[in-house]
Amino acid sequence: MLIKIVKQLILFIIGCIGIISIVLLFGARFPAEKNSQEIEAQYRLDSSSFVTIDGVRIHYTDQGAGSCIVLLHANYANLIDWEPWVETFISSHRVIRFDLAGHGLTSSDPENNYSLERTLYLFEKLMDYLSIDEMALAGASIGGTISLHYAERHPDQVKQLILVSPGALNPRARGKLEPPNLPFFIDIITRITPKKLVAGLLNSGFGDPSRITDELVTRWHDLLLREGQRDAQMARMRQYVSGDIDEVIANIQSPTLIMWGAKNSIVPVELADEMAELLVNAPAVEKIIYSTAGHQLVQEIGKETAIDAFDYLVKLN
Repeated sequence: MLIKIVKQLILFIIGCIGIISIVLLFGARFPAEKNSQEIEAQYRLDSSSFVTIDGVRIHYTDQGAGSCIVLLHANYANLIDWEPWVETFISSHRVIRFDLAGHGLTSSDPENNYSLERTLYLFEKLMDYLSIDEMALAGASIGGTISLHYAERHPDQVKQLILVSPGALNPRARGKLEPPNLPFFIDIITRITPKKLVAGLLNSGFGDPSRITDELVTRWHDLLLREGQRDAQMARMRQYVSGDIDEVIANIQSPTLIMWGAKNSIVPVELADEMAELLVNAPAVEKIIYSTAGHQLVQEIGKETAIDAFDYLVKLN
């Protein structure tokens, strides 16, 4: 019996190696890429707009009127994830959200440049296009890191800053000036990307995985399969640097709200205190810790975080 099991295991391993070898050799993808137009027809919103900036077709929404709040999503996420925040703010604010290059319905970058500098450049040009002079800026995870850099460069424009599980102090990237040296075999995820991989990604980011919905997993997976997106995601991972983030944080001049999940397995909750301490030039710093939530607060407890963010901005104004 044991010998039979061992033989079956060996055959299974050989089969997996064979499939992976064929996929890499012939450039096949599993699942296959999905046509951009079909994905756009499926996931564009009534409020969706598009503008091409330096070759990148950017998907954004611009809704409501009043004081402006800009929402910047996490890696692998998309602007639809912010829907609870939009519903909370739209009656009294102008709410702008957009998909980063290679995310959601924004195209990949024809320059294949997903560096921090390029990301900030496209962000700045979009704000110029939309004539945004003042804003509250909310960023989640890598969106939080981007928001910190943007706020440092535009202190007169960013009047309030909201950091939702920012990834800036992640020890694997903190202060790095060179991109990570990722092993070559990690590229396999651009070729073999089962839905279970996306479910596992979300599972690691939730404090309570029972909150993960089939709709969320399906949407993330569908958008990841949009043609060009998997390669764009990998390129961003290989080009990512956080820069001298400690100095950037120390230079922030905006009142700042920090939101963190106590069950954050990506960036430990202890770093929330350190983040607050580093904000030495922010005129006011507040912190909210969510005892049952993990890293992906927008997806896990979107309505709760939206209400807290709304109350924070109302209090400041």
